[in-house]
Amino acid sequence: MSTTTDYISEIDAWMPNTRIRDDLRKVVESDANGLLELDSGVIAVPPNTIYEVVSKALISQHPDIGFGSCFRVVVAIGGLKTTTSGITMSNLAFSTIWYTLSGEVITVDFGLNSPI
Repeated sequence: MSTTTDYISEIDAWMPNTRIRDDLRKVVESDANGLLELDSGVIAVPPNTIYEVVSKALISQHPDIGFGSCFRVVVAIGGLKTTTSGITMSNLAFSTIWYTLSGEVITVDFGLNSPI
């Protein structure tokens, strides 16, 4: 019988944090030239910024809902801020990356507030 730890290890092996960080770095540095357009305005992401994977989720849902079954990753751009409140905050912004079940990037969203 598999345990939750086994499933988490399988997800980490299938989609390692290094791959996620590389995917996001390409989007931010190459595709967006280091500039993120947020609702509050444009922010610059300096080279060598820390990308900290905060959450990974395998989502099973009906094909007509959102992206259907997919994989969602949340990354803190600039790393996480230390807080005493327990609220997840990043130093710059958050990114939500949506992947197909075959591991292809569907879309990347950015925002100041934690999506989790």
